[in-house]
Amino acid sequence: MAFLIDPRAIPRYVKRYGYAFSWKRLWNFAKVLVSMGLSSLLRRPVVWGQPFMLMVEPTNFCNLKCPLCPSGNGQMSRPRGKMDFDAYRQLIDQVGDRLLLLMLWNQGEPFINPCFTEMVRYARQRRIPTLTSTNGHFIRTPEQARDLVAAGLDEIIVSLDGVDQETYEKYRVGGSIEKVFTGVRLLVQAKKDLGKSTPLINLQFIVFKHNQAELAQAADLARQLGVDKFLVKTAQVYTQDEAARFLPDAAELRRYEEERGELVVKGQPARGCKVLWYSSMVNWDGRVAPCCFDKDIDFELGQAFDGAAFGQLWRGRAYMDFRQRLLNDRLGIAMCRNCSEGYRGMFSLVNELRG
Repeated sequence: MAFLIDPRAIPRYVKRYGYAFSWKRLWNFAKVLVSMGLSSLLRRPVVWGQPFMLMVEPTNFCNLKCPLCPSGNGQMSRPRGKMDFDAYRQLIDQVGDRLLLLMLWNQGEPFINPCFTEMVRYARQRRIPTLTSTNGHFIRTPEQARDLVAAGLDEIIVSLDGVDQETYEKYRVGGSIEKVFTGVRLLVQAKKDLGKSTPLINLQFIVFKHNQAELAQAADLARQLGVDKFLVKTAQVYTQDEAARFLPDAAELRRYEEERGELVVKGQPARGCKVLWYSSMVNWDGRVAPCCFDKDIDFELGQAFDGAAFGQLWRGRAYMDFRQRLLNDRLGIAMCRNCSEGYRGMFSLVNELRG
């Protein structure tokens, strides 16, 4: 489940979650942005500060078999596992005082990690806003929903790629749409019961060829469920066969265009990548990847759980060499050619439904 956030959106998070504000975080944010600009200008990596966003993978196990997801379709070659809570806590203790956002997911269903709610709670204690993305099958009881709300989760994306079971299970193989409905309703009710405005609930609809006719119904369903936002997300594919099978007909609902017989993400920059200056990706076993698009950790940049300071890893040779490679020729890296960085339409539509 890949999700990149433009750093220009960070002030919105700071405004919404004022409890996260500190001068140390603001100063780190400023240093990162200035170094990002200098790196683009000089075409060599200048790195000041540390990441103000962090993506952490609670697990790469998943309960579903989605055909375009390497975790679900069996194409993932790296080991499976769940992040140890003590290792997570030590990581947050190192980097937390600079973070403006912690994203708790990557390849897998985050709620499969039994420590997930405790991870949220610990981040909240450190005044770090948290965001997660889920298939919605693990919020099963009122008690679970209230515990998650009370833990302090700020925002949640729930995937719902159809309006009935027949359409839904064409992509969410092995899933139950009724379980998703139940989870969302329980979460909405728990917020009311506890008098909380968070987590903001985003109902996400990845638009495919087989569900493109259901967009209007899905938006109506989001309103009926009482969520805060309805997101329409474009699909990521890897081959022409997948494109023919899954991509919708309308160009505005595709992130790709075709050039000389090859699928190309719209708006791709030829050089550079902002993500390598403001964010990092720590997988369940501590292995650090450039971002969530490196799904099998083909470009490992270090180990976050080996006791070394994260700042040393952040400015280490592997990270700096990869940044230089991006500054020289981003499009020479296959993973980066199929990335949504630079594409403004990853979410083709965002409907604010509440608040």
